[in-house]
Amino acid sequence: MRLSTVFLASAAAAAAAPNATSFYSTWLADSFLSKKHPVDNHYVSNVINEGIRKAAVAHKNETLLSWASNAISSIVDTNGTIKKWDPYYYSLDDQRLGNNLLYFWDAEGRKEKKYEIAAASLRAQLDRFPRNAEGGFWHRSPTYPNQMWLDGIYMADQFYAQYTAYFEPGNTTAWNDIVLQFDLIEKHTRNKTTKLLAHGYDGSKTAVWADPVTGSAPHVWSRAVGWYFMVLVEVLQIYPKELPGYERLLGYFTSLAAGLEKAQDKSGGWWLIMDAPYPGAKGNYIESSATAMFTYGFLKGVRTGLLDKRYKKPAIKAYDLMVEKFIKHENNGTLSWEGTVSVGSLGSNGSYEYYIGVPLGENDGKVASPASSAVSSAASPFSTACAGTSFDVFPTKDAACAVGGKSGVPENYADILKGCCKSAPCLAADQSIADLQKCWQDGGVKAGGIFCNQASKATATGKVSGSSSGAKETGSQTSGGASSSTSSPGAAPAVVPQGVSKAGLGMLAMVLGSTVFGAML
Repeated sequence: MRLSTVFLASAAAAAAAPNATSFYSTWLADSFLSKKHPVDNHYVSNVINEGIRKAAVAHKNETLLSWASNAISSIVDTNGTIKKWDPYYYSLDDQRLGNNLLYFWDAEGRKEKKYEIAAASLRAQLDRFPRNAEGGFWHRSPTYPNQMWLDGIYMADQFYAQYTAYFEPGNTTAWNDIVLQFDLIEKHTRNKTTKLLAHGYDGSKTAVWADPVTGSAPHVWSRAVGWYFMVLVEVLQIYPKELPGYERLLGYFTSLAAGLEKAQDKSGGWWLIMDAPYPGAKGNYIESSATAMFTYGFLKGVRTGLLDKRYKKPAIKAYDLMVEKFIKHENNGTLSWEGTVSVGSLGSNGSYEYYIGVPLGENDGKVASPASSAVSSAASPFSTACAGTSFDVFPTKDAACAVGGKSGVPENYADILKGCCKSAPCLAADQSIADLQKCWQDGGVKAGGIFCNQASKATATGKVSGSSSGAKETGSQTSGGASSSTSSPGAAPAVVPQGVSKAGLGMLAMVLGSTVFGAML
């Protein structure tokens, strides 16, 4: 994938970070904050916090990072007690908080004793946790006896691994126990033909949905597989490579990646129920949270060397679908995320009719982390799939947006972009970045091809100059650091935005070459 042509629109924000290049990740994070989700120890609250934190770290947004830090601090008393958490109520969902505790404990200098105490309390609960006959954690006790769900692996085992790495790195019993949880879910739920996994299994084989031989649930529910795909890529960043369990985990991850690649719909997304004959069946649909999770897993896997580079292709296809179909632009400048199933539980009869009958929600907190992560530097194709010049090297210090295409920009885009500009050619003059982007999309520009280096409320600060600039203008840096340009006849006046470097002036044409931003692999 190569950006051979881009269109640039420049705008400025008063307090924007200079390298905040992923438009959607921080915009989504800000938008989730505006929805006023509760801050507590529930796993959904912690998934939201992770998404906001990852976007903040990736783009050096201190405001968002401070919010995430303060939110976690508010959940834990000064003595290390986790507010409203019962250490004798056994639900793997509660363990998800531990990842945020350990992140801020480590990132803030390992000085906050209350986080260490709280994390130790969660870890101690795992030692007491009810298990099935083979040693697998029950998903929840006493509600789901002997049951292991893919969801539960995500909720508990990344924290289990991170805690062990920080405080008990030589504890091989713990490392073996961590990989055992994956071994068991693989043994009972993996389909060796499709390489996909069912939602979970019942070790006692007594649940109404349990297979009498394997105990497996009957269906492949995409979000559960998404949770599992994400936890595999995260635990592989932590698990000691010298231990035998590492190669098993890597095998589980690469095998699932192959299965997901094959299962991807031609639209770029994945069906709510993925097992045959249900993709495309009445009532089934492409589900947004799973699509975000798979996108994140693919691209982080490629970026960290766990997956072959060919997996960028399905990931970028999924990314394009996400920003075109699941992101909605609100009138107040925020974003909403659509198409997320509200829940999926093996507390049901586990039937196809059950899964497709669950309502969809908007701005569901469970998608906050995978959605923000999938469009942040950890997973956005505009950052992880780039080589050469980084996408954070815009030719101006002013805030900027660009539009790109896989094989150049369609000819009709030029008229669309110019039609949205007001007092300056393709600048967000007299309007916000969000206004300009919405106008582009209303005109037919695909959202997946628009990327910006500042937030939606940014506005242009450039002034119209007496020089000329046009769609065919090219620029090159002279030996003295200034730039020279050649303009097409009848071109509109150029705008020189505030903070433009002399070397960048010649690149502020409406049409820019791929040398400005590098190439997409």
